[in-house]
Amino acid sequence: MISIAGAILVSNSGTFLLQRRDDNTASASPNMISIFGGATEAVDENPLAAAMQEVEEETGISLPAEAYLQLVQFKNSYPDGRIINASIYVLENIEKGELQITEGTLIEIPISEIGRYMDELVPTTCFAISVYLQKWGSQKI
Repeated sequence: MISIAGAILVSNSGTFLLQRRDDNTASASPNMISIFGGATEAVDENPLAAAMQEVEEETGISLPAEAYLQLVQFKNSYPDGRIINASIYVLENIEKGELQITEGTLIEIPISEIGRYMDELVPTTCFAISVYLQKWGSQKI
């Protein structure tokens, strides 16, 4: 089982700030759109601490734990046999200009237009955004 942690970033102008992954074979799901995050370093690593570390490494922003709103924790089984244990958070009111992307490319998508991109989203990201929209989307669109 692989444990991952990450966050959906929502800008202060009401857009999703996501990552288009690098287009190379070393990247999981190359050229697809994902949240910022990644595999935890250890099986027992605190998911929030892991999400905070991944977000800081990939975006350059360092926010306190209180800024991370827990969205969902879930397990997902893939056809190739992998099992993913995911912990996903939300960071709101992010200033796009403060991000320093170190992996992939920043992609900004208006919340009302995310449906156009669903086939380009990594499955975990697709599920997390669906949960976000169910919980808070009607207030944000």
